[in-house]
Amino acid sequence: MSLAIPAAGDRAALADVVGRVVRLDPTAVVRLRDTGGRVVLWAGTPFEVLVTTEAPGSVIPGDVTVAGSDLLAALSVVDAPEVDPGSAVDDRWRGDLPGDGPWRPVGAIPASEVDAVVARSGASSLDDTAWEGGGVRVPARCLVAVAGMGWPEDTATLPVALSGDEGWLRVEVGGASIVRRRRPRLAVLV
Repeated sequence: MSLAIPAAGDRAALADVVGRVVRLDPTAVVRLRDTGGRVVLWAGTPFEVLVTTEAPGSVIPGDVTVAGSDLLAALSVVDAPEVDPGSAVDDRWRGDLPGDGPWRPVGAIPASEVDAVVARSGASSLDDTAWEGGGVRVPARCLVAVAGMGWPEDTATLPVALSGDEGWLRVEVGGASIVRRRRPRLAVLV
């Protein structure tokens, strides 16, 4: 296996996101997908949302899941444009991902609201509405995840977008995003 991220700054940015994920869940897994010149990183969080970021580069195989701690070690310790991201643990990935289609902006959440939402949110209120705009409801769990990851680090706004099929919600935080399915998956009983 091989993960090639040519620029040191991009490797550091990926390591930063993976480090935040591993801090929240030391057993987290990270899915790496090659999209033709870019590597997209996906990771689950304890808040039932995904974290994603991307960087120019490639990964072989083109879609692989690795232990977050292994990937963090590879990106943090080995100072090289190409690293071994760790052993494949594809069977540990749970859930699906949004499609590759475009995202439609629907508004922006002032970063100053994140702390207020976290302060009033408990385990029983994570699905309460934290922000609403453009006909879209952002549950508190999305902003709790933003804070849990240690974001935002400045006073900017957090852009909110919907996937092309409107099935997924994305809250952008600098070079990364929190992503959550808007509609529950239907169980198929056979």
